[in-house]
Parts: sequence; structure tokens; C-alpha cells
Amino acid sequence: MKKIIIVSCLLLSTVKLFGQQYTQYNTGTLYDSFENPSQRSFIPDSSRSAASNFFLPNFNANFIVTGNAQDAVLDRFFNGYYNTAALQVGKGKYSNIRSSTNNYWLMLKLFTSLDGNQEIGMSLSTRTEARGYVTDESIALFNGYSNFDKLAYSNVFNDNYLYQAYHQLSFSYREQVNKRLALGLKLSFLTGLTYGKVNINKSGVVFDPPNDAATLSMSGTVRMADSLKLFNFRNPGVAISIGAGHTNRAGYHFQYNLKDLGVIRWADNAKTADFENNGRLIQDISSAQREDNIINAIQGITSGTLSDQKYFYTKTNALAEVSVNKNYWLDYAKKFKLSPTLLASKALFYEDATLAAIVPVSYSNYSLTGTAAYNTLGLFNFGAQLMYKTPNAEIYLGTERLLQSVRGVLVATGNNTEHEQVQRSHYSHSGADIYLGVSFKFGNVIEHPMNASFIPDGEKGFLGKMWDKIFKGKDKNY
Repeated sequence: MKKIIIVSCLLLSTVKLFGQQYTQYNTGTLYDSFENPSQRSFIPDSSRSAASNFFLPNFNANFIVTGNAQDAVLDRFFNGYYNTAALQVGKGKYSNIRSSTNNYWLMLKLFTSLDGNQEIGMSLSTRTEARGYVTDESIALFNGYSNFDKLAYSNVFNDNYLYQAYHQLSFSYREQVNKRLALGLKLSFLTGLTYGKVNINKSGVVFDPPNDAATLSMSGTVRMADSLKLFNFRNPGVAISIGAGHTNRAGYHFQYNLKDLGVIRWADNAKTADFENNGRLIQDISSAQREDNIINAIQGITSGTLSDQKYFYTKTNALAEVSVNKNYWLDYAKKFKLSPTLLASKALFYEDATLAAIVPVSYSNYSLTGTAAYNTLGLFNFGAQLMYKTPNAEIYLGTERLLQSVRGVLVATGNNTEHEQVQRSHYSHSGADIYLGVSFKFGNVIEHPMNASFIPDGEKGFLGKMWDKIFKGKDKNY
């Protein structure tokens, strides 16, 4: 249960709801082909026939926080203290939390048929997802009672938040059905690591400054499950991703993706409870140990009535996405290329939606990408990516929140040893975001028969044969 409190109140970034790597769209990287199943990662007559990251992690990590808690979160995370100057106690103010990670430990993909232009792949990744709403008072409490003018408050800690983490073992298949249409599928087996959800619907606090103490009360609901093993098949799940890519006669490439639609069945240490406590004493609330004391008190309230539950189900953060892309060569030698993409993304089970514009400029094997995105939190994000990519190697580094990440670095390197309570300039949101990837291709070069020294055996795949049976004679692009 302490994990829930830490995630919600300290907002540690070690735990994708707005964490999409939009700059990877239409890059043809190995990561792009696993996230967007209809995307190819091989180029006949250029690429070798197998690709992998060789256990070099391809990861992204991000968190955002809106509202008055921004300064408190950044300074707590980077400088070890709570800067509470911007918090407004007793005004009903909330801060919004969004955080996630996605780490591909292993990716392996094979080109299996030149005729069918088929690719099969396998990957192992670990994902975390977290979101919630936290009151200004919940953050201010970790700085003692200095921000509270009155001795008693009610309903000032009515937070709600959830998180989950799980492993994902995936198998993918991609086929070029005809010269304009590609279809892809990714099936995933999931194993849950940890889950927590807390809703606090009633709360209060009474301060006792002479005794450096406070009495905390809370009521609400809690559900949690914690696996005690790195791989635990008692928390199984499944997920599916489906993708289609189509290029029209004008050269516009459209992508349609349903991504990570899945469910997890939590059974290992699965617990649920309605909790209510009208008087939990917190001692030494202004001491250096107050953070642990507060966390232990909240943990005692929310977990004191936890009871075993057989199992429960949770959903993964499924997304529906559509995008359009077109390539423009800027010189006759075809070394400079502009390849803009417009994208719309909508979470299926939450209100989240994002519109993004991705504009990569490439010269030879180097590319610089800029992104602009707007989401339903009313937030603008600007990102950037640097990438070096050849037919058989790729490495990239980027961020989807460039300004916020730079601000985080400035706070982290500020060395504020005075622990000043200073309200900085107002920002719509704060946070950090970083992603990194590397992969290589190996094996025989994929060659067409006219100049081939080696030809992979194979014929049109299952999807192509089915397409022919249904549409042959009607499909002008066949």
C-alpha cells in the first residue's frame, strides 16, 4: 500500500497515458513496427533479413503534473524538499497526475517472404500506467502544518488515483497485401506486477501544534494486488493491436491503429476494502521524519480493513489512432526529405484525446524531428528527436515535452540548498519525458530475384491469399 501513497503524493516518475512517442510514426524503426503493427521495418534490396535490439533497452519514461503542485513536486523530486509557496489551502484546488513508462527489453523481427512481403516478430516489454487527482492540501501536509491557518479542516484530502504495472510478451505479423495496402497484428500475453486504486470520498484533519501532532480521518475504497515474483502467471492477461496502412494514388499514407486493447485478471494478493477511520494520530508532524509518519498513517487507514478477494479485472490503456503522412523531396538528388504527419489519438476507456503534428527533416542518414501536440487537458506540448538511421542500424533520442524537460533539468541543477519557499512563474504543466532506442539488422540481404545472391523462400501470406479470394478482379491495385 505504501507504493500507492508514494505514487500519488510524491509523483515519482518511476511509474503512458500521454506518453506516446509520436515522433516515431512513419520512421520505419523497429520500435515503430511493434507499436504500429502495419508499419514495415525492412526494405528489400537494402535491409538484412533480421532485426533486433540485442537486449539494449528501448524505453520511454514520462510524467506530468498540472495545477499548483508543480513546484512542490519538482523540488521534492530533484532537491529533496517541498516548495509549497504556490499551494492554496482551503480553496478546493486539485492537481492532475499522468505518468507512464514503456521499456522494450527484447525485440526480434524476421523478414520471411519476399513475395508476400511478410514480417514476423516477438518482443518482451514492461509497462506502467498511473493517473490521479491530488488536492493542494494533500501535498501541503507533507511540509507539516505551516501552510494551514486553521486547526481543523474537512474534505481536503479527497484524492483518487490508480496505477498498474505489467510485463508484455508479444507476437506480431505484418503483411503487404498489395502495393497500396498493408495489414498488421500484434497479440500479447500479459502478466501483472502490481495494481492499486484508491478513492477517498471523505477526509479531515485536526492539528495539535503544541504536541507537534495531527489527527487524520479518511473514508473511501481501495483495491490492490501485488505480485511477489518477477514473473507471476497468477495475474494473467491478454491484449491485441491491429493496424492497417494504405497509400492512395496521390502519395498520402494513412494509418489506422487499435493499440493495446487488453485485460488483466489480478489474483495474486488481490484485496479490496471500504475503509473508514475517524482518528489516526500522526506524531512529529514538523520533524524530518514527517514524510514517513504521514505515509504510515495513511497506509494504516487505507489498508487496515483490506480483505482477500478471489480476483478482479482491469483494462489496459487502449488507444484508437488515425494518421496521414506524405513525403516531399526538397532537392533533385533526393537527400533532403520532409515527411510531415498529422495524427489523432483517443483513449478508449478514458477521456484522453490528443492531436499532434510531426515534422521530420532528413538529410541522408540523419533526421531532426519536431512535434506539436494538444490534448484534452488543454495542454500544448512541443517535442524534438534526433535520429541516425541506415537500412541496417538505427539510434534515436528524443522527448515529447521539450520545454518541461528542460525546466526539470534547470530545477535539478539549481542546487537550492536554502530550500526556499518561492513561487516560480506560472506554467500550464510541469514534468519530464525522455525516450531512447537502438537496434540493428543482421543476416542475409533481402534481394529481388533479378539481382539476388540469396532469395528467401515463401509465397503470399494468409492475409494476401484471403484478400485475393475476396477482391481479385475488383482490386485495381493488385
